[in-house]
Amino acid sequence: MDPRYQEVTAFRYKCLKCGRTFRNYPVGVSGAQQSDLLKAMSVLLYVLGLSYGAVEDFMVAIGIAICKTTVYNNVQEAGVASRQLQRGEVEGGGKRPVIGTDGTYVKVKGEKVCIQVVVDDGSGELLGLNVIASESGEEVLELLQDVGEKVKAEVLVSDDLGAYKEGAEETGMEHQICRKHVKDNVDALSDELREQLKEGKPPPKGVELSEAQLVEDLEQIQGLVAKRPDDGSEQLERLYHRYKGVRQPPPGHRHSVCYRTRMLITRLWDRWTQLTLDKEREGMDGTNNSCERLISWWIKEHYRTMRGYKRTESIENLVTLTSRMGIRSGHYDMTELYV
Repeated sequence: MDPRYQEVTAFRYKCLKCGRTFRNYPVGVSGAQQSDLLKAMSVLLYVLGLSYGAVEDFMVAIGIAICKTTVYNNVQEAGVASRQLQRGEVEGGGKRPVIGTDGTYVKVKGEKVCIQVVVDDGSGELLGLNVIASESGEEVLELLQDVGEKVKAEVLVSDDLGAYKEGAEETGMEHQICRKHVKDNVDALSDELREQLKEGKPPPKGVELSEAQLVEDLEQIQGLVAKRPDDGSEQLERLYHRYKGVRQPPPGHRHSVCYRTRMLITRLWDRWTQLTLDKEREGMDGTNNSCERLISWWIKEHYRTMRGYKRTESIENLVTLTSRMGIRSGHYDMTELYV
């Protein structure tokens, strides 16, 4: 079956010595019941957002009778081929100095699992993928070690999850914490602290910090994270000394604005080098946008219309396929999947 040709000529050869016979098919045709073009069309329609059943309806409408099971098999076959290509490129594709990692959650047979991805921070190309229980522990480290060693990565870009910090340390990579994640988190926390200030509760005993001073300091912290000045670490150190005397509330008591501000300052000061690494290296923008785009466009957008996966292998096949096609959108040659 093919959308353009009703028939083609296949030559049959016979070995004069052993008597074995074999066929030589034209390019794009094999012993299968579908041409490579028809397979590619069904895969492309699915990747563009149609369900397996909708692809079947489309094909029937143009006079090609294939069922949704065939469409599913075509997608899985293309996914296996894309995984093989991706592995080959990672193992022999040269050095990738900066890689990024992040995770997202989907359901397999009703159970939540995490898709952990590693990408080339520059191109956004998928370098590795694991389906794991959660974004923590040895499985994240295992993926980072495997991909990092193969591509000789020097820098890991991620959000500020502790598992990624540990992964960077274990693999010997420098660590860039996504400045956009940090800015969003600091802005949200600052707004929350301002709301808490409106409750009018006095500062803890022994703390001489006015409400005006707290508001001013929160604005300064937000400005530091947004602009990341060269003397940011020194400014945070001065702020730390202003708040270092604030004690942790007893168990069962709500943390005060002063104490929460102290912990925010301490965390930012401790991680300032990881927040500004991109300013010392060319070709980095300090964000984890490459990972975010891959997850948003090539995982979540397609998953949004699904009820979940039935096999983890389907996740690996589909994510690798859609991300490979997506990153090359507008100039992708699908013939590589059918060589």
